[in-house]
Amino acid sequence: MKYHYIDSNQALKDFCFTIQSCKYCALDTEFIREKTYFPLLALIQLATETEQACIDPLAIDDFSPLVEIFQNTSMVKILHSPSQDLELFFQQFDALPEPVFDTQLAAAVLGYANQIGYADLVNRKCGVQLEKKYTRADWSRRPLSDGELDYAMDDVRYLIQMYETMKDELESRDRWSWIQADFQKMSDKAVYQLDMTMLWKKLRGVQKLKGAALNNADQLCRWREQLAINKNRPKRWMLKDEDLIDIARFKPVTHNDLKQIGNLSADYIKKNGDAILKVIKEASLIDSSQYPKLPEFVKLNIDQQATSDCLMAICRVVAEKNKIALASVTTKKEIDQLVAGKVGSKITTGWRNEMIGKYLLQFLNGEISLSCVNGQLEYS
Repeated sequence: MKYHYIDSNQALKDFCFTIQSCKYCALDTEFIREKTYFPLLALIQLATETEQACIDPLAIDDFSPLVEIFQNTSMVKILHSPSQDLELFFQQFDALPEPVFDTQLAAAVLGYANQIGYADLVNRKCGVQLEKKYTRADWSRRPLSDGELDYAMDDVRYLIQMYETMKDELESRDRWSWIQADFQKMSDKAVYQLDMTMLWKKLRGVQKLKGAALNNADQLCRWREQLAINKNRPKRWMLKDEDLIDIARFKPVTHNDLKQIGNLSADYIKKNGDAILKVIKEASLIDSSQYPKLPEFVKLNIDQQATSDCLMAICRVVAEKNKIALASVTTKKEIDQLVAGKVGSKITTGWRNEMIGKYLLQFLNGEISLSCVNGQLEYS
């Protein structure tokens, strides 16, 4: 099927009118974010059962027709591993496609490799070997070549076909309902909203800190993020993680103190020193009861370790029975937390609970047991 190249407001409006009654809409994007905080949306690929298009967002300033397509709940939006695409749509349009079907998640529930790549899934489901010729293309360059555009369109050409076969598989194996909550969450704007209070949790090396130093890191992360947003530059350009950790730990008061932190240049201190010192000073005024706290390290006793091993054994048996990669469902760390009584585990919610979690809870409550029968582990 030949694709349209959409590079004007009117062309986008006309195209969206043409596809408004379609049942399916496959979506993908090409973007660049190496030198910016916000990714630059460089291309949107879209395919329905009747039409295909490359949409040039650099030539369009009215995306309301596309937003209407996103919000058409009668049309299923099909994407592969869409978290970055959806975050980009939210930032660019303040809108999210709905309803969403993620072929990567569906593949995991059907027993394919954990986090299977798009090309691998297309090969396995459609028998097509996709080229990798333009993986490093500069998608912001214009004009894009026919080869680049055709390569980009391959990212949506097979999604509808895979959706139809995978939906049938999910329904025939009674797994369609398992993943609906996950799909619905993908269209929840709250998922993509920046929470400044949580930034420190993603800081490399934060486990080394506690108390006032951890509080300093929290406040420095917020300052760095806002600076990166204001300048639209990667936050690592504003302050590297390792330098942020050092500043948080050593609690500098003067520019001379900052000079003792090895990796900060004189020019950097001249430009940002006052702001950093202000952050540290204001952080010192925060009551210690408001300091962030690292998650408690789960240390199991001997009996709990044995229980965790039994639960992992049940997980392996159930995963094998359902022909699904265990890594798609849970981890040893998560099982340890469950044994330790920590709440909020993914294994006890949604499709993971349907497949495995409910059996783990039954074992913990003494309702089922684990045994070895003819050399095979069984739970009953």
